[in-house]
Amino acid sequence: NTQEANAKSMAEAASSSSSGVPGGMSAKQQKLFELRMRMNEGRKMNHQEVAAEKRRSADPAGEAKRQREMADHKKEKRKAEVAEMEEEEEEDDRMMRVTLEQAEGMEKKKAKKEKNKSACGWDIFNQDSLHKAHKKRLATMKVDIEGYKAQKTSEAEDFYRDANSLAFGQGGFQPSQEKVEGMVNELLDKQEKRNKFSRRRGENEDDGVDYINDRNKHFNKKIERAFGEYTKVIKENLERGTAI
Repeated sequence: NTQEANAKSMAEAASSSSSGVPGGMSAKQQKLFELRMRMNEGRKMNHQEVAAEKRRSADPAGEAKRQREMADHKKEKRKAEVAEMEEEEEEDDRMMRVTLEQAEGMEKKKAKKEKNKSACGWDIFNQDSLHKAHKKRLATMKVDIEGYKAQKTSEAEDFYRDANSLAFGQGGFQPSQEKVEGMVNELLDKQEKRNKFSRRRGENEDDGVDYINDRNKHFNKKIERAFGEYTKVIKENLERGTAI
């Protein structure tokens, strides 16, 4: 009997907590509590309407503008929600029509794009970016492992020569003409890509000249973007001759 009473009280407490009515009330008390909650809700809405009516009477034009802005905001919000739902549905439909081969191709393309993603800002000059650029250049120039082993065998101790070696200037290993032409073609292709990528920007005659050539000018601009805000005072002091 005690267990049944505890279970009943727990069930009543759970039902009352889910409905928002405190536990331990009779049916009449629960009804009265619900009526009071409704009265409070009605009183709150009445206060809001009175405040809105006061604003309308005090500033009709401002209140009308406010109502239009609220209506436009709700309309734009609803339009954005509908557009987002339609976009999600279109994306789902598109993904449903994608075959397995197409999905694998898309993933490979995405991974390749992420792998070859260009660095920006100061990250261009860190070791990872430089190593990545080196590997990218090696993609067009294959390493001749057999030729490397043959050179290592033929030169023996002079292969890992140091500053005290007397083998410098004595001929030594000579690359094949094919390798030399491949290196030259790679350099020419890189120069051509650089020329196509860069675009001539307008020169401002009022800007100070702090570079010796175009590449140095480009490098100085990157340095300025990365550290300009931290070195502004020092640079101004140096220019005025008042640096300590």
